[in-house]
Amino acid sequence: MGLQEKRAAKSIEEQYLANYQEEINEIVGKSLPITINWDTFEFDYIKFVPSVCLQRLTDGLREVCKDDMGKEAVQEGVNSIEVYCIPNEGAEAKKELKLDNGVFSLTACWGGHHSGYFIDITIREYLENNL
Repeated sequence: MGLQEKRAAKSIEEQYLANYQEEINEIVGKSLPITINWDTFEFDYIKFVPSVCLQRLTDGLREVCKDDMGKEAVQEGVNSIEVYCIPNEGAEAKKELKLDNGVFSLTACWGGHHSGYFIDITIREYLENNL
């Protein structure tokens, strides 16, 4: 990860991540730390983290947690969130949502073609089917 990528990642963290983190914690009703694995991102995709990744994650969680039953399921089943980026080439076939030992991992191409990342409805459906 070069200096350009480090600066872009730091800028996203400073401008957006804390606000999304706070909103997600409020939606879920507990602290749910988000780790963005910046070293997996190409420079051109870093700028899409707030609008493509974090917003869709937030919207998906909001739908799952719209009632007490959903909120309790997330509180009990998810302890942290990990975000990874993969290359756009072949992303549709390689993207993955995974819930393992309380870690909800989202692996996709967050800045490429829309078929290579997850929308909020897909995130919601995955969580509802796996919690």
